[in-house]
Amino acid sequence: MDDLQTLATVLARPEPSAEVVERSRRRLQRRIRGPVRVHRRPSLLISGLGLTAAAAAAAVVIVSGTTAPTATPNSPPAAAQLSARDVLLAAAATAERVPEGTGAYWHVRTDTREGSPFESWTSRDGRAWFRGAKTEGEVVEIHRPVPFRLGGPEVSFEQLEGLPTEPDALKAWIAGNLERSDVRTSAGRPDAAMREQFVFDGLISLVCQLPAPPEVRAAAFRAIASYPNVESLGAVEGGQGLLISLPEGSQVRKARLVVDPGSSQVRDANFFVTTDGGVAWVPDGSAKLLAGWTDELPE
Repeated sequence: MDDLQTLATVLARPEPSAEVVERSRRRLQRRIRGPVRVHRRPSLLISGLGLTAAAAAAAVVIVSGTTAPTATPNSPPAAAQLSARDVLLAAAATAERVPEGTGAYWHVRTDTREGSPFESWTSRDGRAWFRGAKTEGEVVEIHRPVPFRLGGPEVSFEQLEGLPTEPDALKAWIAGNLERSDVRTSAGRPDAAMREQFVFDGLISLVCQLPAPPEVRAAAFRAIASYPNVESLGAVEGGQGLLISLPEGSQVRKARLVVDPGSSQVRDANFFVTTDGGVAWVPDGSAKLLAGWTDELPE
């Protein structure tokens, strides 16, 4: 079992034993002391989910900016201080090892405190059904030529299956697909900053709501881990809390995710990507997310 898989397993338990914590800390410290190759790329501006990205390092760093304290015989072992990047990379390591699900329908459910949940079911042949406040709780079939959206443009099951499994290549594919599409905003064709927004939104969709293969979800987690302004909130209900600072004009909006590294699932957020590719913010700060395969279609 490698370090990231060990880390994913440890993070899945809210209160690990002292033995597990100490063993993981020693392994990670040995990795930190070894040679580290840092790959840097030019900074890019992300608006929309609105991040300003600086050059990103490819290494896993467990203690950021400090040295882990040394345990003495009479004191408990010190737990590793996990960064947001550590959490995302651990989720990526889990994601690529989780077998791809089976079922007749891809089911997505989003629960908020404001009203009825939003639910959709999509069959492998592209048929889709929806239930929400606008349907008054009834399941209705909706007709659309292509079932999903990734970073703005529509995508099919086949396209999702063929996405790149390397983070930079995945981002480039989403950006290129957007440039080739006819996607428009209220201001016309997306400019460079808006295209970066769509790319980030697409990465969020891949880890939260789209039926992406395990290796593609892992690449999306790793791509998200490369962005700055992502902070760890530590262990919270459902997993590990992450906070993303999102500049929007003169204001900064705080986006929150709860990631379970042990299952690679995003359990909770204060925003989500809608079926039409937009971003919806939840005023009360909580949207419960559930996505997976099922053989059942409600009547």
